Amino acid sequence: MREMTLPVGDGFADLADALGLTPEELAAEACARVVAAEAHQVGDQALRLARRHDSLLRRLGE
Repeated sequence: MREMTLPVGDGFADLADALGLTPEELAAEACARVVAAEAHQVGDQALRLARRHDSLLRRLGE
């Protein structure tokens, strides 16, 4: 995993504290949620494309 530095405002630290997390834990959780959402979106598009081009993919697999 790579380390990253993000500037955040005081509100971010306050939110993390209210949730019982460190700012680093809150940032990691937020990043994980964004990556999971993007992965889901990519999977949906891949499935849509596979269905749309099913016959071509079958012929290429022969």
